[in-house]
Amino acid sequence: MPAAAARHGHPTWPATLALAAAMALYVGGLQWWDQATPGARALAEGEPLRVGPARFVPAPGWQMDVARSRPGQSLVLVKGGHSFAVQVAPWHGDADGPLRREQRLLERGYRLRVAGEPSGFFTDWGLQGTTFAYYGARLSGRMWVLVEPSRAVAVTVDGSGPNQDADTAAQALTEAQDMLATMDLGAT
Repeated sequence: MPAAAARHGHPTWPATLALAAAMALYVGGLQWWDQATPGARALAEGEPLRVGPARFVPAPGWQMDVARSRPGQSLVLVKGGHSFAVQVAPWHGDADGPLRREQRLLERGYRLRVAGEPSGFFTDWGLQGTTFAYYGARLSGRMWVLVEPSRAVAVTVDGSGPNQDADTAAQALTEAQDMLATMDLGAT
């Protein structure tokens, strides 16, 4: 029988330790970065914000939610648990399509209820759209839908917040309506 081959042990603990240290540094660095990067950014008072062709002036005290905003597509403002979300998307269908889509999404996707019938609205700049209210056990809000066929664009504005304090909710809704009133589609 041949002699047993001599085993030369290769210590693996230094490589394992280096790999564990690199992973801990990576994860720790990501956690530090997350904590150091603010989730909301203060806005300049009176300066218009743009998302796609939509432009509006934010109400004082609202901040931009950086994580939920996408350049050119959506912009989310927050204040005290309430949000004001503007989303712009291409649209080549009829004017009622985005309205029906948003109602279905709220009812079927989020299990919320649409309150009453949709009604029309106008902004100070003459934009015309449709609005409706919705509610649930913990959340209520109002959705405004604008379709601009000449630009082939649909703009949805969602103002929502928790069902805790009626006065705070009424104030947030008033501020959302004021922001919507300043909206126009002239941004380039």
